[in-house]
Amino acid sequence: MPVRREKVSKIKFPPVLKLLVRGYIIIGFLLTLEYFQIFTNIGIIIFLVTITSISMVFGVGYLLIIKSRPVRATKFDIPNTVLFFVKGILVIYFVSLLAEFDILPIQITSIIIFAMAGILMLVGVLSYVYEVMQRSRPLPKRRSARRKASRPKAR
Repeated sequence: MPVRREKVSKIKFPPVLKLLVRGYIIIGFLLTLEYFQIFTNIGIIIFLVTITSISMVFGVGYLLIIKSRPVRATKFDIPNTVLFFVKGILVIYFVSLLAEFDILPIQITSIIIFAMAGILMLVGVLSYVYEVMQRSRPLPKRRSARRKASRPKAR
């Protein structure tokens, strides 16, 4: 007599959401290490958080473009988002260099970096939501433009 197994319904999360949660867990872990002063080198912590953020952006781009194939082209697609983040990270790096060489005061530098990181975060999340919303609407079906081509008659 065959044994029946009851199917346990699992909540399926999109792979992109899993990737973002894992990335933010890593960032939270790094910030917790700094908060409890287990690891106090701020430069390395900033570097690790930046690398994690960039990896998350490339991971989201991979999951949205390679796995599901883009449905339609948008003005602010994944490659443009990645370029935006790279430019923003470079600007943050140069602002931190201004503070390192005592050109900008530390308080002003921290405010500028905080504002830029907030803008990058908002743009990243909003572009992701925009991309998902655009993919959730079905495309209108194309009319078949292909007609059977007539073959040339043989003589």
